[in-house]
Amino acid sequence: MRKVLVTVLVMMFAVTTLYAAGVGITGFGVRATNLAGNYRALSNDWSGMYWNPAGLVWSKGLKVGASVELITPSASYAAIPYKGAAFSATSATTITSEKRSFPIPSAGIFYSNEKMAYGFAVFAPFGLGSKWDLLNTSVYNPLYPEFEYEDDLKVIAVQPTFAYKLSDKMSMGVGLMLTYADIMIRKPTFTPNPVTFDPAYAALKAQLGASAQPPFDHFLTEALLDGTGMGFGAAFGLQYKPVETLTLGVSGKWYNTISLDGTLMADTYYAKGPANVKPTLDYLLSVSAITTAQYQQLMGAYSGAKAVAIPEIDVKADMPLPITIGAGFAFTGINNLLITGDVALTTWSAWKVIEIKDTDGNLQAELEENWEDTIRLGLGLEYALPVANAKLRAGFYSEPRAAIDETMQPVVPDASRRTAASIGLGLPLGPFEIGLMYERIFADPYTVTEWYPATPPFSNMAGTYELKSSNIMVGIDYNF
Repeated sequence: MRKVLVTVLVMMFAVTTLYAAGVGITGFGVRATNLAGNYRALSNDWSGMYWNPAGLVWSKGLKVGASVELITPSASYAAIPYKGAAFSATSATTITSEKRSFPIPSAGIFYSNEKMAYGFAVFAPFGLGSKWDLLNTSVYNPLYPEFEYEDDLKVIAVQPTFAYKLSDKMSMGVGLMLTYADIMIRKPTFTPNPVTFDPAYAALKAQLGASAQPPFDHFLTEALLDGTGMGFGAAFGLQYKPVETLTLGVSGKWYNTISLDGTLMADTYYAKGPANVKPTLDYLLSVSAITTAQYQQLMGAYSGAKAVAIPEIDVKADMPLPITIGAGFAFTGINNLLITGDVALTTWSAWKVIEIKDTDGNLQAELEENWEDTIRLGLGLEYALPVANAKLRAGFYSEPRAAIDETMQPVVPDASRRTAASIGLGLPLGPFEIGLMYERIFADPYTVTEWYPATPPFSNMAGTYELKSSNIMVGIDYNF
């Protein structure tokens, strides 16, 4: 049982770590998001507390704002057969994830006297989730849940912020974050059917025929993990204005490792045996080809029963979050046109080793991820229209994936390089400004050709992955 527990924990936390790479959310403030997050050298509204707190001090007065982004991802996965046959109950066709929409709210308030600025913001730097029906469980055992893979991650941060103007050309800002993480993961693990893989059962395998072939070559165990934890972090930034029409900005965000406390439980669903299983086993028992103990074991394996594999237990794990640091520019030297650009590094290589511990703090297992750092590049444009002081906005960014083939699974939203384009409008209405935006994210199909390691349990799922996402956003700012 201890070996089974460690195996399940390793596989469960593999999904947890994979989850975050594609869900670094940047939807904070409709103007900033419409400029594709190329905001480090601007950040002069409430969302600057996220992008670069140094920008707050260049505004004046009390300002309040909020935004909501509705993210609607669509992902697909087509499995590559394992050693010439479908791996367990995995479907051989292209599967699309269950369609879901995720509202991501954020808000902030700050006051600036153009010398100092104070503010407070709430946002969700990481999140989203996925549901997949990847297995032919209706054939294997109709009692098994329809959606075998389900994940939800929420990381919420609150950030008090301070900014200070060092000179007429330079400002600095800092923020302290308190973060809360809530994770739910439900996924299957696979136990090899001895009739399929044990040479001692070769004759029995031949007798059972299709009953020893996929999807009956593995037994399925459903594992459920819930965990929560608290952490903290810091935001920092500088802005410099060498000339009136150009601003340069640098900023970064650091998070401490979040300690997760949660529970784990698992239930095994045995195969719902085809009609030939019992007559075959009855015959083999009658001619002494199998023992009574083997007969009972195999009848249980094909009984369709649900059995508790792991009662609910307490578990712990440390979840590091990556550092992000970037630099950007904002140029206003062309009449009625603002041009912004950013480059940002995210240290996803923090996901090297995940330690899994029991409640006494004893190390039970280590999971190597070996992710890669990513560099994001982008440009943003804002044009002042001659009608109603409206602003037409557009943005673009491109960012590679962080995960590697050896750890790729369908729950990873960034299977390949992501490219995003956005367009929107800002409309002033007295002291208010209403913003609207549409964003489209594309990722080219990517194929992982090999299962890793060579034998189960696998750390990845080989196959072809594709991702698209259509996002809309609305925001409102108020200047007192």
